[in-house]
Amino acid sequence: MLTKNIGALIIGQSPRPDLVSPLIQRLPDGCRVIQAGAMDGLAATSISPITSGTYPLSTRLQDGTVVMVEEAYLAPKLQQALDFLESKGAVSTLLLCAGTFADLHGTRPLFKPFDICCDVLQTLGIKSVGLITPIKEQELPIRLRWQAAGFQPTVWTADLTRQDNLFIQQLQSQIEIHRLEGIILDYVGHRASIVNQLQEASSIPVIDTGQLAMRILTSAL
Repeated sequence: MLTKNIGALIIGQSPRPDLVSPLIQRLPDGCRVIQAGAMDGLAATSISPITSGTYPLSTRLQDGTVVMVEEAYLAPKLQQALDFLESKGAVSTLLLCAGTFADLHGTRPLFKPFDICCDVLQTLGIKSVGLITPIKEQELPIRLRWQAAGFQPTVWTADLTRQDNLFIQQLQSQIEIHRLEGIILDYVGHRASIVNQLQEASSIPVIDTGQLAMRILTSAL
């Protein structure tokens, strides 16, 4: 049986087993994952972290250091990483980030969580969405991005690992006040158990962009 190479495109540095393991578990027999990161090979001292920007993104380096960088800074490096994956035989590639990266393109199927989620929501007729982000600095750019895509977004920052009574009260308040039709986790990397917990607590559909993109990719193989 011929092995299919599936690309895992990372905005930080590879390998990222925490991001890739859920994908590996979903893949059918005969598939293997190859990884590449936009910042592979870069020394930490050469990366200029930011605290705000047009679209700040949080990621990790190989040593576990968390850095926040601008999407525009990552875009050309991410394209190089995608080109590398395709040169290594990736037949399809999954972007492991919820960022837009509108100009990112390949010669083979590329699965972008943001684009996939937009398509699914439009198919379901959902317009009013609540977007939970783990990073306060992302609230404004995320709101603008989803508005530009034709949705009515309500954005707030929350720690999904602490789904206590206050978290649930805030969630229900946002749903009722803004008449939300769906909750979107605008981030790739949440643990499945945390997502399941939120889905059980919410009175409306909860969509994790990363999990959704993985399901769409594996169904296409």
